[in-house]
Amino acid sequence: MVKAMVVAAPRCGAGLVMWGPGTGRVGGATPTRALAALAVALTVPVAGACNDGSADQVTQPVDVGMTDKTPPYYSDGQLTLYQVEVPVALPVRKMTSADVQAVGAAPKGTPYPRGVFLRAEDESVEVRFTISNIDAAPHDVWLLIDPWNEFVRWRPGVTVIDDETTMPNYGYDMEFTVAGKQRIEGTITADDVHEIAIKLAAVEKLLASPQAQGQGTGTGYDATQIANNIFNPQNRSNSVPSDLLYTPWIPPVVAGVTGFDLGLRTTEPANVAVEIVIDVQDLRGNRFVPQDKKADQEMGLPHQVLSPPAARF
Repeated sequence: MVKAMVVAAPRCGAGLVMWGPGTGRVGGATPTRALAALAVALTVPVAGACNDGSADQVTQPVDVGMTDKTPPYYSDGQLTLYQVEVPVALPVRKMTSADVQAVGAAPKGTPYPRGVFLRAEDESVEVRFTISNIDAAPHDVWLLIDPWNEFVRWRPGVTVIDDETTMPNYGYDMEFTVAGKQRIEGTITADDVHEIAIKLAAVEKLLASPQAQGQGTGTGYDATQIANNIFNPQNRSNSVPSDLLYTPWIPPVVAGVTGFDLGLRTTEPANVAVEIVIDVQDLRGNRFVPQDKKADQEMGLPHQVLSPPAARF
């Protein structure tokens, strides 16, 4: 499970350089400079951040932040959300024509268009994060991990339940209360990332199913509700007894996480930021690009975006 601790953050009077929603950025800042004014508050000491010559590696820090001037990501009169995000690609090797031939056809019972290049058991990924609150007042902050695999990119959006209720759909969302001038440090463990891979695979299979495809024909089947149940971090694939809205959708082969959209969400204007460093182990030995071979092509973003049927943005 996610591990976190609270540590004091130095005071900082400088302003934030803001990243906007999606992949755009404000002010022309680069990822590593986006929060340069907050470097003292955000820096996570990393020993041996570059293991040159090895596909087992620690990535360079990635950061994203919002200011109290960030416009709402979503607002409908009932709910206002402030959200920023940035894509984070893991250094997964781009498939060659030989790889495509080797993986073959999609395994039976999976939602994939072909065989899987990076399976969940081929990787060990751990994400270390620091969430900083620059304001004097406390804020409730959601850390958002919306995963990708080699086939799809999860984009959850929100669902309007009725005239008075709108709820964000789940990615892998974790809520923290961050005190004023404080920061929270934590780790999304390799087991958590493996679980995230299973969640995405299960939702991918769910949304490709005849039940979900036939939604809206009077069946009463709510694929959005089931997807939210699967992605809820409190629900696990190995729970006992098994989750009847999750377990049946887990495919026999699970595609590994190839990246994710890293984000922060609040329900009020805030000056907050997150920085992450990722530990990557290539358990198969030939699925990731070693740090001394950065000229090699990486897989990058998947072409297909996957969202719940009822999602709004």
